Amino acid sequence: MKILHIVGGSPNSGAYKGTEILHNALLKLNIDSKILNNNPLNINNKKVIFLKINFFRKILNTFFIILEKILKTLFLHTPRSTFSFGLFGNDITKFDAYKNADIIHIHWLGEGFVSLKSISKIKKPVIWTMRDMWPFTGGSHYTVDFKNYEKGFISKIIRNYKKKVFKNKIQFVAISSWLKSKAAESDVLKDQKVLKIYNNISIDDFKVIEKNVALSKLNIKTKKKIILYGAINPQSKRKGWEIFLEAIRKIDKSKYLLLIFGNFWSEDVLKTTGIEYKLLGFVKDKRSLNFIYSCADLFVFSSIQESFGQTVLEAASCCLPSICFENNGISEIIDHKVNGYIVQDLSPENLIDGIDWAASKINKEKNDIKVREKIIDLDSKIIAKEYVNLYSKFFKEKTI
Repeated sequence: MKILHIVGGSPNSGAYKGTEILHNALLKLNIDSKILNNNPLNINNKKVIFLKINFFRKILNTFFIILEKILKTLFLHTPRSTFSFGLFGNDITKFDAYKNADIIHIHWLGEGFVSLKSISKIKKPVIWTMRDMWPFTGGSHYTVDFKNYEKGFISKIIRNYKKKVFKNKIQFVAISSWLKSKAAESDVLKDQKVLKIYNNISIDDFKVIEKNVALSKLNIKTKKKIILYGAINPQSKRKGWEIFLEAIRKIDKSKYLLLIFGNFWSEDVLKTTGIEYKLLGFVKDKRSLNFIYSCADLFVFSSIQESFGQTVLEAASCCLPSICFENNGISEIIDHKVNGYIVQDLSPENLIDGIDWAASKINKEKNDIKVREKIIDLDSKIIAKEYVNLYSKFFKEKTI
């Protein structure tokens, strides 16, 4: 079986990381797996087939990307980074990587990578791992960012177009029960069979490092409990930043130090809270993340809407408990008041309760196994085998 993974965008994105982890696990199972990507950061990555297009196509793609930005400016409020029309992009069926593959495994199509129209041309088995809500919306990767738009006429047109494109046999896979239920409620995928295979992590990439060693590595000296908060864009509304910020304003600041990683936009707002904090910036390498998770006492994952949370899996691999909101993909892997805390509603006060509980109740030495054992079944070696079984089913149908 020759598997071609289709994932657009930055290698630092959650969608790409999830794809790459699965790809590497498949290689270890001797599966012929390749990734097709369009980001220049991957040009020299031997693991990835970088999408090569001619000069004319580059000009055309640039025009389409600019056109999409103009359309988004006309019809959408910010944050427009979590929205893709998907109407413009490359025809995947024209490339050698497609022609050489037995099974096409789609993960993410944004940033003018592959057009929806070309999906309807695929004559090979297609598996589509949904890493957010985009496959069944009018363009929103998460509907909470564009509630009014998703009720409108343009969204309906795009959703109807997707239904036509998806008439070809596609096996959709949701990475959480929450995402699967949202797909079933949508007018695009309500008649499709959607499977659930959880997102994966390479547990071997993370381990528990002694806290004193981790603190020394990060040059942190404190007797306070350390709250860790992080995401690619930690201050975005969907990540629950406003709720978290209000919680930090009200929390007992004598007890806590706040540690933040990610692309932090403005430090001024933190200064007004009065809490002691340290900004770590965007962290790429796993080794540094390992030290960060190991020095903290708890991880706050305050997303309002999330299909899954790679950072929570990384934290759990380092035996760090997480606090999250209810009705999210990530709340499925947290046992309330066992290996973390599930906040019942979107209130700063209840979020503080979760932080205080984790800080006072969780003894890392006694609960290491409980925190880590919950995600053992999400290790990439196990998840990869689930996908191999799925691939085999389609490969057999293809060869009969």
